[in-house]
Amino acid sequence: MIKLLMGKKGTGKTRKMIDMANTSAVEAKGNIVFVGEGRRYIMELKHEVRFIDVKEFDLSELNVFFGFLGGIVATNYDIEQIYVDGLMEIFGQNMSGIESFISDVKKLSKKFSINFIMSMDGDPESVPAYLKEFVA
Repeated sequence: MIKLLMGKKGTGKTRKMIDMANTSAVEAKGNIVFVGEGRRYIMELKHEVRFIDVKEFDLSELNVFFGFLGGIVATNYDIEQIYVDGLMEIFGQNMSGIESFISDVKKLSKKFSINFIMSMDGDPESVPAYLKEFVA
């Protein structure tokens, strides 16, 4: 399953994702991973949530990030959920490549039974048709 949390900048998407990850850490049988930019949220996440600062890795494109996600999954088959905060902030606001990225993540999610929850800036009412099914 893929879920996109969308809204304008400053509407609380990150706070909601942190709360969701912390709740999942208590309820989940598998591991929870939170991928974000910078270490500003590390103190707010429960210690059971694995935090990965994407800025520590030189990821410049969505297809490279997809490979990064695949590597995370390959090293730990017990992952139940992966949270990605600020997907387009990490890679700029360029939407090119997002359709194939989401398609690849959907396949990864299905194959390994992992839920992906990602936040993106934007109006949920004006997303492209290929993203509508994922908007929470």
